[in-house]
Amino acid sequence: MISLLLMLAGAAQANADQRLSRMTALYDQVCLQTFPDDQAVVALMEAQDATPLTSEQVKITLRDDPGRGWMIEDGDVTALLFIEDPPYHACSLRWPMPAEIGDLKDYHDIADRYEGKVGDFTAIEPYNDDRDDIHIHAVGEQRTLPDGSFESLFVFDQHVTNPERRAAGETGTMLRFVHQYAAPGAR
Repeated sequence: MISLLLMLAGAAQANADQRLSRMTALYDQVCLQTFPDDQAVVALMEAQDATPLTSEQVKITLRDDPGRGWMIEDGDVTALLFIEDPPYHACSLRWPMPAEIGDLKDYHDIADRYEGKVGDFTAIEPYNDDRDDIHIHAVGEQRTLPDGSFESLFVFDQHVTNPERRAAGETGTMLRFVHQYAAPGAR
């Protein structure tokens, strides 16, 4: 019985690792190679048969910030891609993961490659915050542009902290990769 449980756990982790690899490749293609050209992102989403989100659906995530989004079905995962309009011009890819995210090596490889090509990125202070029943954690790198604006790459993970919700099975993590340009003085 224990060997069966270990085998199932191993299979679940392998599936999560494959999902992470696919989502990292998509983030690289859309948010690092195509963004900030919004029209090229739209064309790429159309070419991938991504489903545009309604303004009401976008508002659930972006709240009062302007932007647009798409739902991308990829095998066993539904990912959401958002383009946020200035003052925070951002491309973010979000998808569910198990509680244990796994190795972010693929992400670090593409982020390091991008940052090495562009230059001048430095680590930013990790971010931790609790909003209602959700804990949000982020790490990233940032560079200051000549006009005083900022370019940043972030990894966010968020999970439910409420014990009752966790006991009911909400133990997964929402993972988010973000490439953002913030206007000077944006807060």
